[in-house]
Amino acid sequence: MNAPLNGAPRVLQKVVGIEVNYTTELSLKDFYSPSGKMSRLPSYEFRPQQLEAALAVQGFLRDADAAVLALEAPTGVGKTFAVLVPALMEARRQGARILFLTASIALQEQVIGKDLPRLAELLDSDLRFGLLKGRANYACLRRAGSLSGPSLFDAGPDEPKEIKRWLQETETGDLAELGLSPSNPLTADLSAGARQCVGPACPYRDRCFVVRAYRRAQDWDVAVANYNLFFSHILEGGGAFPLRYDWLLCDEAHRIPDAVRSSSAVRVGAESGPGLFGPRVLQGFAPLLRAQFVPVEELQTHASRAREELRKLFTTLPLLLPRGGELSAPNEELLHQGQAVAEEADLLLRPLQAFEERFMAGSFSDKGEAARGAELMRWIDDVREFKRNLIWCLSAARFPSWAYWAESGALTSKPVAASEIVQEVLQKEAPEKLVLTSATLTQGGGFDFWSRETGIVPDRSLVVDSPFDFSRQMEVLVLDVGLHVGEPGYDERMCRIMERLCDKNGGRTLVLLSSLRLLNAFADRMRTGDRGYSVLVQGDMPQRQLLKRFTEDETSTLIGSISFREGVDVPGEGLTQVIIDRIPFPHPNDPMVRARNELEGGKGFVRVTLPTARTLLRQAAGRLIRSSSDHGRVVLLDVRAVERKDWRILSAFPPCRLRKLSVEGV
Repeated sequence: MNAPLNGAPRVLQKVVGIEVNYTTELSLKDFYSPSGKMSRLPSYEFRPQQLEAALAVQGFLRDADAAVLALEAPTGVGKTFAVLVPALMEARRQGARILFLTASIALQEQVIGKDLPRLAELLDSDLRFGLLKGRANYACLRRAGSLSGPSLFDAGPDEPKEIKRWLQETETGDLAELGLSPSNPLTADLSAGARQCVGPACPYRDRCFVVRAYRRAQDWDVAVANYNLFFSHILEGGGAFPLRYDWLLCDEAHRIPDAVRSSSAVRVGAESGPGLFGPRVLQGFAPLLRAQFVPVEELQTHASRAREELRKLFTTLPLLLPRGGELSAPNEELLHQGQAVAEEADLLLRPLQAFEERFMAGSFSDKGEAARGAELMRWIDDVREFKRNLIWCLSAARFPSWAYWAESGALTSKPVAASEIVQEVLQKEAPEKLVLTSATLTQGGGFDFWSRETGIVPDRSLVVDSPFDFSRQMEVLVLDVGLHVGEPGYDERMCRIMERLCDKNGGRTLVLLSSLRLLNAFADRMRTGDRGYSVLVQGDMPQRQLLKRFTEDETSTLIGSISFREGVDVPGEGLTQVIIDRIPFPHPNDPMVRARNELEGGKGFVRVTLPTARTLLRQAAGRLIRSSSDHGRVVLLDVRAVERKDWRILSAFPPCRLRKLSVEGV
């Protein structure tokens, strides 16, 4: 056991638990007690583990010498409130501002729409908080003013009037208020994305919804955002996050490495050709260019050649790359073709150098002309970035630090290891306090794997025990299906077994499948006949709506991919069975897996793949037991979990009843 942490509460740290002298913090004890303020919340249950975690957070925030706290709190502890209550109390006492990060917009909205309003009421606080979204979620007044024909006024008889009225009345400019689908062309046409922003040159700058949103956020006590927004803003813009805060609270912190990889990814697609080099692009800039004596016809010639060379490249791409599309080393023919595109892009940009110099010198006094000039400068930057990214992807210059591959008509590159990037961001941001929470931060009771993935070494850590009696509430069934993946009849047998399991359980099942092929086959099978319960399938409707239906219909079965291992919260009889087809290993031919194995000196399976698979299983199994009255079973249709004891797959599950059955025993 380590020495007591500094600060007012006497909190003793250890790897798998914590000792608390409750007499030192009566205020928190009273707040969480069965008759305290927390008891006003619907379905509140006093859980010592929640108080334990809250006291640890409070002690950490009061300790001037502590900078990073890692807290693992299993499902059911109530970790969000365990972190937010002491954080809000201490922030008010110390005058600190909080940035709360989570994994998705859905979780953001839960914190904003439910958690913080409830806590503000319980704390008798005039708490100022809000949801921070990326700029693409807001309307651009300049772009809206230019939609005079093909988009805005051809969208339908009523839509243009409604949009105009909304633009005049809205306080936020949040496009979600319009209720447009993401596929609606108007969503893209109205969006204030970074690539469309002309900055100070915009004639609507003083009314800009993005500027106003971030200005309002400066006065919030708590700002809520997601990881992609946070990391993308810093990594793409190269500057600090545009919001003042003192403490950074990271929910679902196990998602940080993937968020960093996604935010750092480089992608060049065949669809970039028409968007960057299409004739309509230069036609739009033609009046401005001719006024500056720029030879528009010459630009159009080089743009056309760049577009044609790009088409040749992506036509040749699938013919020259091996199966899987991995680029582990430069392909000379592809690189030559990419350089041909880059050369035409250079010739396209060369006549624009004089224009760039005049624009940077502030030679455009007319606001409309300055805004159009800023648009052109943005396009010039996009062409340069496209050229850099194309050559970067084709060069495969830093393999194995990055992975390079082609799929779905695009070249992609991602960093294999995220730790250096995470460290760079945190050093740049330098929060006074960093709190990281999740239900799945540890492997074997320690934070070593997660620390290696993120580069974050906490100086305070805590693992809170589960409040549930899994020996009574939960069973794990490992089923030997008698066939291996790829063998004839495997999919048919899996569908038959899973159908029987769902029918015997009367629905009330979450099915998590690793293969899209198997998912579609099983969905088709389950849609036939009258089963007495509804069948919901990933892709049939938006995910949020799908989960709402699953929660409300207590006999339904939801069939989805392994991505549904998070975000499903169905306490009670609505979910009593989770079926998982396989141990969630990534495919060994996945470029990221191969690159990581190379980076790990051939030990990637043991050092990365196995820990990742165990974490994914923990998250999937965590969907089942959400309250002390819940019960049910997890069915894993992969006998390797039992047979390969060296993999320690079963350590992903809590201590509960375990049975191994053959297919005949189902």
